Amino acid sequence: MKKGLFFVIWMALLTAPLSAQTIEVSGEYQGAVLWDADTVKLLGDVNIEPDETGLSRLTITKGTWVIAEGYYRIKVHNGSFFAQGMDKYAIVFTARDTTDFYNPTAESGWHGIHLLSDQSNAQDTVVMEFCEVEFGKIVTGAPENERFGAGVEVRNKKFCHFAHCRFSQNRNDHNTSSPSGSGGGAMYVLNPGSVLMEYCTFHGNYAWWGASATLGGLRHFTVHDCEFYNNSGHYGTALDMHVGELSLSAQGPQVYNNYIHGNHGSTLYLGWEGVGRLHDNVIVNNDGYSPVLGTTAPNYSHYYNNTIANNRSEGHIHGYGSGIWTNGQQKIYNNIFWGNTGVWFERMDPTHPDPTVFNNCNGTISGSGDVFGDPQFFNPTAGLGPEYDHSTLATHWALLENSPCLNVGATNMSQYYPETDFAGNPRVINGRIDLGALEAPDWDGVEEQVANSSVYPNPGKNVLHVLTDGEDVSVVVYDLNGRKMFERQIQGNSTSIITENWPSGMYCWKIYSTSGSTALIETGKWIKE
Repeated sequence: MKKGLFFVIWMALLTAPLSAQTIEVSGEYQGAVLWDADTVKLLGDVNIEPDETGLSRLTITKGTWVIAEGYYRIKVHNGSFFAQGMDKYAIVFTARDTTDFYNPTAESGWHGIHLLSDQSNAQDTVVMEFCEVEFGKIVTGAPENERFGAGVEVRNKKFCHFAHCRFSQNRNDHNTSSPSGSGGGAMYVLNPGSVLMEYCTFHGNYAWWGASATLGGLRHFTVHDCEFYNNSGHYGTALDMHVGELSLSAQGPQVYNNYIHGNHGSTLYLGWEGVGRLHDNVIVNNDGYSPVLGTTAPNYSHYYNNTIANNRSEGHIHGYGSGIWTNGQQKIYNNIFWGNTGVWFERMDPTHPDPTVFNNCNGTISGSGDVFGDPQFFNPTAGLGPEYDHSTLATHWALLENSPCLNVGATNMSQYYPETDFAGNPRVINGRIDLGALEAPDWDGVEEQVANSSVYPNPGKNVLHVLTDGEDVSVVVYDLNGRKMFERQIQGNSTSIITENWPSGMYCWKIYSTSGSTALIETGKWIKE
């Protein structure tokens, strides 16, 4: 063959589109393992052990689908795990057969990801970004060492980072009344050096303890901007946390900016000792016969600026009242407790010092600076419990401009306040703070004015009309999060804004003059039905 012809053929092969790649895996592996394929089929259990250098690691590239062909699991022993997808190129872990998935004794689904190290706080790392984990399962009667983390189990790792992940329909069917006996529907994490969990979604998971996540033996961990909904179980259906002893100077847990709604069972089970912060969370329309919030150990944590509404607590746990139950010297302030059933505040052990309770909006908790009366939410649900959980839009729980919760929060705790609230609005405005997770939008402090322009219809649906007096103007529309939805200059008497793709809710519009200056002419609010 001539060299020129060979070169042409070789270049054609290099530039031709690659066909979909599938690899099949099972059995024992050692050292560093890479899965770089469109599809990875699990044909049996996969166990990755350290090689002669002491290294074990599994790396999975973006866009890979890992499909278990039976009730198989992935285990990385004394090593690290990197599954880093990207937006639109997620890494998916799932099972081929889910036909009998909800039968607690049937080995359908798959057996999940298990990342185990023998020594506490080993130097191993776990990173999962843009991953989807579904249909992981632990069957009733599983062996004693296989009862934790139906989707993901992590033990004794130095650092764990979970970001932009989705955990759905994972089940731990080995029920026990003891958290040390089993736990974790979607996730079980024990004795890490630190954990950062952010922008993750937990949906439809089940476990007796920690349907979404059981986190134990923690010192440094943060959970923020996650959504937990429609998970079910008994204790800690959103988060089940057992921290262990922390000194007062240690960096404690922080749980903030999470949307927790429509779950069945104790929503948050907080076994925090020492210090921690629970703030700026929207916790609504959950139910269960155990507390919506709970702590089991004396601690000095701060619970503040949470919106906790329309939750239904049915009965008691360990003989104590439903709702919030607590030990220790927590500070509970700037929260909204509204429309919840049950005994909403209960001391577990009168031998411990009383918590400090102040500047809340509620009907039952007694504290200084309290506000009583309807908080005036923008669009709250019509009833209590998950059956009324009507939306994944947390800003339905924003405050209207006539709310008694505006500007009445305690300001002497400013060292704890973040710069922004749940929705990204400024948290403290002119030295004042609202109650609850969402500050009322301050649209530059401008009151609505009457001028020679109008916006109609209000409320409206798919179109918003703006009429002016013929002056050159600019129209800007924002949503409740302060996000700019529309901006346009108008030369004439009118314009129409197509809004059919906008979510239902409240918006703010502003009209500015563009004739020589950018002075504000008029501002107002518009509601899309």
